[in-house]
Amino acid sequence: MGNQSNTTEIRRLSACSFDEALKLWNEGFQGYVVDMTLSLAGYLSRLTRDGLAPESSLVAYCDGRPAGFLLNGFRKGARGKVAWNGGTGVAPEFRGRGVGKALMRATLDLYNELGVDLATLEAISTNEPAIALYGQCGYEIVDRLLSLRHEGSLPAHSFARPNGESYVAELVAPAALGRLEFYDELAPWQSHWDNLGRNQGEALIVSDSSGVACGYALYKKTYDERGSVNTIALYQCVARPGAEQEPVAACALQTLFAPFDLECRRSTYNLSKSNETVCVMLADAGFDLYIEQVHMRRQT
Repeated sequence: MGNQSNTTEIRRLSACSFDEALKLWNEGFQGYVVDMTLSLAGYLSRLTRDGLAPESSLVAYCDGRPAGFLLNGFRKGARGKVAWNGGTGVAPEFRGRGVGKALMRATLDLYNELGVDLATLEAISTNEPAIALYGQCGYEIVDRLLSLRHEGSLPAHSFARPNGESYVAELVAPAALGRLEFYDELAPWQSHWDNLGRNQGEALIVSDSSGVACGYALYKKTYDERGSVNTIALYQCVARPGAEQEPVAACALQTLFAPFDLECRRSTYNLSKSNETVCVMLADAGFDLYIEQVHMRRQT
């Protein structure tokens, strides 16, 4: 690309070898809050799973050596072209030299060239230096995202439905949610139906007694070698504006986390903290917080 910052040169990730890209990923996340170490198979799987584009992702070189990276993904939606920063890292020996700033400047230039309408990212809420850098680049915090966890069986009274309309949940393909008029197009990147659709995710729609869709959920189950469920992760649980929030959410949660006596890990992934109804119901069922992120956006 030819972008220069002092002795920092920015190139495309597609020009790197697999081994070089993997080494930089693992070095760039050294000392991170959570262990992000990947094998080569895991790294390539992540690029595919999250819809990341090596030809539009960037690598910073300092004095001719790989120093940092920024991964990008793009998709079209009702709000135009959306870009996602799918990971930024700088190798320890190059930190404090402005590599992150150079990558962000080059990325915003790239977004402008590609006609991006909205830029998004997530960051661990305690990663103050990264959040400050993104703020300097015009990103604003729009929400907080909760990863909650519960081990073992659930209490039998979990997600008890308050009195109200009778609702039923129907299992559907994740793509069906994209046709709902109240589908949340501004949800975090990895929580969208197309990400879950590529990665064995599941979905349900909650309808009232007249068959009108009143809510939905996106989730994913993993299985052990015997075919038994060992994890259930919730990505989205949304009720239609104007619908009864608690009964709709209760119907969805009861369905996707059943059976309650199953011993497994149940969790959420980047669940919107502003979705207070669902967050309270999960807390009441014994879910605990283990990671909080900020969701940031920038109009371009």
